[in-house]
Amino acid sequence: MTTLPRWAEDLLSRHPGAAAPTADDPVPAWLLEESRRVPLWYIMREATGPRDAHPYLVYDEIQKEPEQWADILSRYGPDIARVTKLIADRGIRRVIFTGCGSAFFTAMHGAHLFERWTGLGAVAIESYELSNYFPSVVPEETMVVAHSGTGGTIETVQALQRAKGEGVLTLALTNTDRSPVLDVADESVVYLTHQGCGPCISVVSTRVLLQTMLARSVRTAGGSTDVGASVSSLPAAGRAFLDTFVDSARRFAHATADVDGFFVVGAGANYFTAREGTLKIEEQSLMVGKAYRPGDFHHDALSLVRPSRLVIVVAADGAANERTVDVLRAARAGGAPTLAVEYGRVGGLEAFADETWHLEGDLEEEVAPVLLTLPFQLLGYFMGVRRGCNPDTLATDRESNTRAWLTSFPLGTH
Repeated sequence: MTTLPRWAEDLLSRHPGAAAPTADDPVPAWLLEESRRVPLWYIMREATGPRDAHPYLVYDEIQKEPEQWADILSRYGPDIARVTKLIADRGIRRVIFTGCGSAFFTAMHGAHLFERWTGLGAVAIESYELSNYFPSVVPEETMVVAHSGTGGTIETVQALQRAKGEGVLTLALTNTDRSPVLDVADESVVYLTHQGCGPCISVVSTRVLLQTMLARSVRTAGGSTDVGASVSSLPAAGRAFLDTFVDSARRFAHATADVDGFFVVGAGANYFTAREGTLKIEEQSLMVGKAYRPGDFHHDALSLVRPSRLVIVVAADGAANERTVDVLRAARAGGAPTLAVEYGRVGGLEAFADETWHLEGDLEEEVAPVLLTLPFQLLGYFMGVRRGCNPDTLATDRESNTRAWLTSFPLGTH
């Protein structure tokens, strides 16, 4: 790795001559002491300082997302046009999206979007899988798009290195302007969020918006930078949600404080929403959940449904909704509490769910995942606060979890 993240360099600079972390000893005494003073995730996010009550820093991150979307729409047309032209000039016919964690879920959305909108072949492959099981490709017709918020994820760096070794064009979508993925990738689009703390929040929705703009640009003749009404409406729809649903999210988190697990169900582009939404609730509330497509839920999850497990569905104006309604009906029959999150012209889920959140905005199904990051970030946040968790820390205010993080990700590799 040629570049350490700034936070890792700062830590090392404060301990000249100290033993560097190794695979056998990933948490030397000096590093453990640092994490006891300030939980690791505050260090990694370069936070201004820990908080111990609502509003935590991650709450601030959620609140500023609609303004970041508006900023991207106003400034990033030239970057999108540049990459669109590169794809056309190189004769790219296949795009492989990659990433880990939230970044892999954004990759899933990218592959779905490109397959449906651009006429190019597209697939999402998790970074570790891609670096070790690279598919057979025509190198000059293939591009790898790597998602990474921090730009330091070791598996994604290795996947980019493998792609370059195969002679494939590489593009990084990231939210950090100095990182290993930028050292490796041929091209990049960088949107700086300066996320203050917590799990991946603004770094997710901003990159999903960027790749939505890119897919639309590739789809339109001549790489038009006109993003269309649906994409243009996102900032207003996001602000309307946050202005309307904070109290609803807080109240619902209190009403479901006794659940011991949860399921999130979504179809098509909203399977990305289900995967990412599940992760956000897990990271902030420290409760185990699982994401399903509607068909998977009916075949795989019915034996797990019970009154202590929350079922959440995401509904769009599409053909999959009939089976999504069946998810709510089955969950109710099993005694599970339910929440429906719907948008567009769906309507009517109130009859099947204990509570329904209807989001403003007449959004295309492939565009809606940008907006749909917000309900799960907000719900996960208040579920964490209600359960006595610090949503900023991803449990690194516990020494055992700090050790687990640094064992999985040696200093500077996340």
